Amino acid sequence: MNIKYLFELGGENTELGKYEALELLKTEKYAPKIIFDNGNIIVIEVTDEIKVRVAQRLAMTKRLSKIVFYDKEEELDISLKKIDEIDIGDCSFAIRSLNKENQPENILAKKLGEKIPSKNNINLSQPDVKILYYKDKMNIISIWDKNKETYYKRCLEHHIKHRPFFSPISIHPRIARSMVNFSNCTVKNKIIDPFCGTGGILIEIANMKIAGIGIDILDKMIESSIGNLKHYNLEAEIVQGDIQKIQDYDIDAIVTDPPYGISTTTKGEGIEELMFRSLSLFDKKLKVGQRLVMAISKPELIQNKNFKILYQFKWYIHKSLTRNIIVMEKINT
Repeated sequence: MNIKYLFELGGENTELGKYEALELLKTEKYAPKIIFDNGNIIVIEVTDEIKVRVAQRLAMTKRLSKIVFYDKEEELDISLKKIDEIDIGDCSFAIRSLNKENQPENILAKKLGEKIPSKNNINLSQPDVKILYYKDKMNIISIWDKNKETYYKRCLEHHIKHRPFFSPISIHPRIARSMVNFSNCTVKNKIIDPFCGTGGILIEIANMKIAGIGIDILDKMIESSIGNLKHYNLEAEIVQGDIQKIQDYDIDAIVTDPPYGISTTTKGEGIEELMFRSLSLFDKKLKVGQRLVMAISKPELIQNKNFKILYQFKWYIHKSLTRNIIVMEKINT
């Protein structure tokens, strides 16, 4: 029997969040299907219970909750007549409305509370579960379990202000983590970042227990990556050298944030020349069906007929910089 989940997406980029969730669930073999989409609130139907490990991979989903009631009836009172009881085991609980303008929480708590067994205790500050209500031309009741949190908040533990080594142009951890989730890789795979810099992408790869390899041409960046991974008690293989070194490794995907600005050192190689050479090397290395995920400021530099662009998202950094997250798949040999 299929199971429905409600995804509350972060406000930074809801399209990125929606497709990150969809692609991750595809990778993990849940056969996901979006059945409701209202921007920052989406409902995805899957074939099995989402594991804690998978939920914790999500970077752009603020909260994930399992739907226990999904009814197209517009009146809550009519919908509630169809429910005998909401079973939450022995958990303490709190009741929350996701759109309070449709149902004030004090009224909602009384109505839904009547469906909770008397053995369950109310805990408004630290409940084991939250019973969530969402209304949009239908009534949705879902249960959030504190043991199945996403990584939306915890990603900020990897922010540059918490790292011993950083660069002001380091990629935001939520972007880095979502990029890894577009790679079609699980813990059985290996990902390489050939422009690893201070290790922002490697941190997310290693945190998800995926084998990671980082390459950078600058000794300073190699030292920074090693130091940052050690700071978080994470491991990855990190080597100094040119991107040519990717030929030495057996990999399943490339996830990277290449040099893109005036302040970035490329040892004299122009950005256009570097991108052309990189794509040629990536083309030779990846097999058909494998993915290349890049964050670049100039998407027009992606010129290679052997890669198909699956997704492209914009992430505004500041007035002079917007990163384009581009997800590609190798389609020709």
